[in-house]
Amino acid sequence: MNSAIAAADLTFLIVIEANRLEPQALLLCESIRAFAGRYCDSAIVAVSPRPDLAVGERTRARLEELAVRYVVEPLNLTGSPYGTVNRLVAGAWAERGLQSEFVLVLDTDTMILAEPSFERAAVGVRPVDKKGSASSGEGDPQDAYWRAMCGFAGISPDRLPTLTTSIDSIPIRASYNGGFTIVRRGCGILAKAEAVFMEAARADLRSLAGRNLNVHASTGLVGAEASEWWGSSQAALAVAIWSSTADVHVYDDRYNIPLHLLQDHGRSWFSDPLSEPILVHYHHLCERPYRDQLRDALGKVNCAPDVLNWIWVRLAYFDEIE
Repeated sequence: MNSAIAAADLTFLIVIEANRLEPQALLLCESIRAFAGRYCDSAIVAVSPRPDLAVGERTRARLEELAVRYVVEPLNLTGSPYGTVNRLVAGAWAERGLQSEFVLVLDTDTMILAEPSFERAAVGVRPVDKKGSASSGEGDPQDAYWRAMCGFAGISPDRLPTLTTSIDSIPIRASYNGGFTIVRRGCGILAKAEAVFMEAARADLRSLAGRNLNVHASTGLVGAEASEWWGSSQAALAVAIWSSTADVHVYDDRYNIPLHLLQDHGRSWFSDPLSEPILVHYHHLCERPYRDQLRDALGKVNCAPDVLNWIWVRLAYFDEIE
């Protein structure tokens, strides 16, 4: 059985840019310092992988106050509208260059609301929320895509175990939410995920090609072209993981709770009604038009009143740049 990662052995990694990621990142960093318990003083590195979107002096000063190391590096030179490329290239950069044994890659539209316990597995993940671009196996319309992605990683699709999506409860080949991934740096998984994605990009292998979608992400509507790639970073991550290790820890339902999907969710989120949220993924709900939904969703997952008040004060980050 794996023991918990020590605080000194973990680095939180996020992407920050001078757009809607900016207030999200500040809120996330504050939540780590306030509520992460044993990990509240762990290193945080915030990366701007497109220098033309580096944040300004005011935000840099706030990051410094929060003891966050801010890095500007030209890591994403793809010109792709699929912004999740940022997370892939930043993860690979961190895996190569940081010193901590473990890296926790977090989407900026997340918050830590209670002390977590991070296991010393090679990888820690949560399943994707909905099937989306995932495959349920042979005969699934998406399976050709997944077979090709597995080929880039040098594995058979049968290497991927079956898991169940967290919201629509559909069995799929393993696909994990890329916005919450803990890796042991020495395994090289984040670099492998970047390499697999870039190979797919060179082949123009799009996860949702021709679907005419316009995905609503935390930064707003992403457009038709970016939507065709939606889920591809998570596919690259999954095949990179299973081409590298079988030591995969799947976290329970207190982690990476998809708040934006709970409005139509017909059951209580927690299997244990006394559970409290540890890591929430709010997507666009901190934006002004959606805050009633945010409050309702946090209530559904037993968010403590003092934590809710703490969040509400800090929503000013989002209003300041409107």
